[in-house]
Amino acid sequence: MSVKLMGRVCLGLLFIVIMGGCSALNSNLEGNIADAGATQPGFSLKVGDNDLTGSSGRQLSDAYKQEITIQELLKNSGLVTFAEDGSTLLTVNKVSLAKDMVWEIKLNDKRITDMNTRVKQEDSIVITAQAAAPNTPFQPVILTVNGGSEQPELTHSYVQPFTENLSVRGLLMSSGIVHLAENNKTVLTVKEYKPLTNEEWKLKLNDKTLLDSGIDMKLRIQDELELSLVLR
Repeated sequence: MSVKLMGRVCLGLLFIVIMGGCSALNSNLEGNIADAGATQPGFSLKVGDNDLTGSSGRQLSDAYKQEITIQELLKNSGLVTFAEDGSTLLTVNKVSLAKDMVWEIKLNDKRITDMNTRVKQEDSIVITAQAAAPNTPFQPVILTVNGGSEQPELTHSYVQPFTENLSVRGLLMSSGIVHLAENNKTVLTVKEYKPLTNEEWKLKLNDKTLLDSGIDMKLRIQDELELSLVLR
């Protein structure tokens, strides 16, 4: 075989090797992209018209695996705490309900009673707060404690029933976790936490800051009252 012919053969073999490597690389890249964009179960958390999902959908997605049950998925995600029976939901995404309320789970718009139901990648899970008694209107108000970066363990939301003439003060006092000063206007402690000298509790109603006089404001159904720990 001549030197020229040998060179051509070598070049041809080199070309085949390079093209094969590129093809494998493209195949792996496409596979990784497909995996990254794979559909995972959708998730939302609703209390009346209030959407309290936040970033919890990502936690649920990270916990998903094929053939997983809805009970395993919720438990492994860390979003839910269960009662001793292993099926009744107590808290969801750091949200608790009053005793006359319950959580309802829907999978693709169908109410779930069997917690061993398998979840598929394309499924959609919606957890909503409901009145415990059948045919009873659901009229909630929400008290949210935001401990911020200083006291994140305090962060939690409490769903309470709305009553006529319920005020900001009334909700705080009936919550069982808030202690007011003698003037019944200033928040002293929340969940037994007393702010440091450079901290204080601030009130917001539906994302709007309340002044001291706002503690007498009457609440409406689905209002959200937030207590935030902030620096002075």
